[in-house]
Amino acid sequence: MGLFRRLHRITMGRIEAFLDRAEDPEIIFPILLEEMEKQLRAATEAEAKAAASLKQAQRELKGHQTKVERFSQGAALALKKNDEQTARMSIEAQIDAEKMASVAQQNVDMATDSLDHAAAARKRIQQQLDELQAKKDELLTRARVAKTQQKIQRTVSGSAGSTDSILDAVARLETGVEEAEAQLEIQSHLAGEGSGNGTLERKLSELVHDSEIEKRMEQLRKQISQT
Repeated sequence: MGLFRRLHRITMGRIEAFLDRAEDPEIIFPILLEEMEKQLRAATEAEAKAAASLKQAQRELKGHQTKVERFSQGAALALKKNDEQTARMSIEAQIDAEKMASVAQQNVDMATDSLDHAAAARKRIQQQLDELQAKKDELLTRARVAKTQQKIQRTVSGSAGSTDSILDAVARLETGVEEAEAQLEIQSHLAGEGSGNGTLERKLSELVHDSEIEKRMEQLRKQISQT
């Protein structure tokens, strides 16, 4: 079960209900603590990786933004010297850099969101672990007389001796509310695929691109004439 999905399903209420059903919480409790500590380490590592990814995305965005500015200045300088060919090339490069900067900004936004989720997950399991440790005496005081190991295994639905963990058993604990996973159907429509429209779309795209270059050239000419 994935870390974030598991953390979303595991609550203190479920943990306490699970321990109440266990026939020997004194044996289950330290195993549960160990697994939660392991999950805390995993959440901490995930947060660190998310932070590193965000920094990398921010560096890439800054690099593209620098290129946009450099090409913009280059186009203006070239046009001042009546070098229209270099000015056009600079504007075209600027447009490409702007597109890359837009993609980089999206990456920064996604990386920021990932870091926020990772930090929230780490804080949540830390809080759960602290609360569980604080309630140790209270929870174990309610325990009944210890039973055999076989009964303990039956309590956790056989997961203690399998590849499942106790946290998985806690996460599966019935809450009385049916859970349904939403399925997202992604449909991609390629413009003009398999027809002559593909060539038309490319030509129209090129016309828009050339028009943008001419528009910016004209704006630069006006700016230079006013200086």
